[in-house]
Amino acid sequence: MKKRINLIFFIIILLLGIGLRAQETISHNFLFLLDQGRDMTAVKGIIYDNHLTLIGPSTSLRGVFQGPLWYYLLAIPTIILAGNPWGTVVLMFMISVGVLIVAYLWTKNIFGEKAAIFTLFLFAISPEAVAAATYTWNPHPMWLLVTLFMFSFFELVGRGKKKFHLVVWPLVGLMFHFQTALAVFILVGSLVYLFFFKRKSIIQKQFIFGILISSIFFIPQIAFEFRHDFLMTKSVLNIFLGQDQGLFVGGESRSYFDLIGRNISVFYYNFGTSFVRDGYLKDSPKLALMAIVVCLVFRKKLSIFTKKEWDFVCIILGLVSIIAILSFIYPFPLRYWFLTGVQSFYLIPFGVLLGKLWNARIGKIAIISLFVIFTFYSLQKINSLYFHPPNDGGKEKIKGKLSAIDYVYSDAKGKDFGLLIFTPAVYTDAYDYLIWWHGKRKYNYIPYLAKKGTFYLLMEKDTSKPWSYKGWLETVIKTGNVLKETTLPVGLIIQKRSI
Repeated sequence: MKKRINLIFFIIILLLGIGLRAQETISHNFLFLLDQGRDMTAVKGIIYDNHLTLIGPSTSLRGVFQGPLWYYLLAIPTIILAGNPWGTVVLMFMISVGVLIVAYLWTKNIFGEKAAIFTLFLFAISPEAVAAATYTWNPHPMWLLVTLFMFSFFELVGRGKKKFHLVVWPLVGLMFHFQTALAVFILVGSLVYLFFFKRKSIIQKQFIFGILISSIFFIPQIAFEFRHDFLMTKSVLNIFLGQDQGLFVGGESRSYFDLIGRNISVFYYNFGTSFVRDGYLKDSPKLALMAIVVCLVFRKKLSIFTKKEWDFVCIILGLVSIIAILSFIYPFPLRYWFLTGVQSFYLIPFGVLLGKLWNARIGKIAIISLFVIFTFYSLQKINSLYFHPPNDGGKEKIKGKLSAIDYVYSDAKGKDFGLLIFTPAVYTDAYDYLIWWHGKRKYNYIPYLAKKGTFYLLMEKDTSKPWSYKGWLETVIKTGNVLKETTLPVGLIIQKRSI
């Protein structure tokens, strides 16, 4: 009977998590911005232009790149769906649901059913975990990699299973293909942890084998370095020698203490994004932090954790602390996306804590109350997503961009035309890819890029500088008689000209 009840809770919570994640996948309407256009253009080059690559997306450090496996991963659904970028969102959705299942099963295996159910619930409703399923972005797979890493690291350090060297270090190697900044922090943090607390494990043969397996994932970057005169190595050296501004942007303070304060705030922000914090639940991260602090301070008096649970909490707390300290000697500001997936370090220990609090009567009352409140909030969210969506997302989402492209093709009435595009970011990869895929598939025509004959101008307004597109018209376009100008419901401006 108990197993059946647990199974029912598992299915209900899993469906809740799927419901919160699936709207963009079901509606075929998802964010398709600069990063998504860049990635799909690179994937197009791999699949259709036979341009294999040794590097992935650029990092925030100029001249330094992620590994290429991100592009090759996206290539799989792109091949299956003949170029349709929707397949990459399906992939993100599948990875996100996979995180739920991994977190549940591994927590259950180590800490039991109650902790697993609460951990699953926290992951299911976590806003950042949900967001990782709704659009394609290279940091999003870090949720799965960090979750797998965290459990594997505990199996290695907390339970003494040497074979997990063969899992921990390859996982870290894989991270360099999705979010290099976090991968560096986790790699160095893990080695520092082992050096101070488990030094013997560094001389184990499994450690050597794990590092050797991990090195396989660096082969593309190493080959790129040899082919391009050690471009990335030189870029890193220039940055740390002060010959490049690195991650600083205009107006940012370079004061060491300002950097520490900023990086601490980024860690706290990352912690806050682990939990629902909208409306009447805005203080839930603070309450979660207070609960964790109280349980840590009064652990012995309250007799909350078993030895295994306490070892897990200490290992995670120690590793996160080391990573935070490493950020203090990092000479640049942290960006919030550097820590994508680190939320797993908070959600799983908190799920274990809730499982322990369930054993007390007052704990049951508090947890049931929270469960009802957060479930009600989540159901409201699902109702809004599926039954009362505010709009289609405007020009930021793929439907908005496709509506503009369809308008141009329809207005051209089958005649040849040119199409030039203005975006505030200058780069037009998102539109270029959609014109290649959608225009070729639906209309069997790709517009030329010259100012001749009949040509159209598709323009995005910059919300902070709504007049900027006029400067583009005056300095870049200049020529042509304006036949008409239309502002679409999504906010995109289309101008038809002829010469």
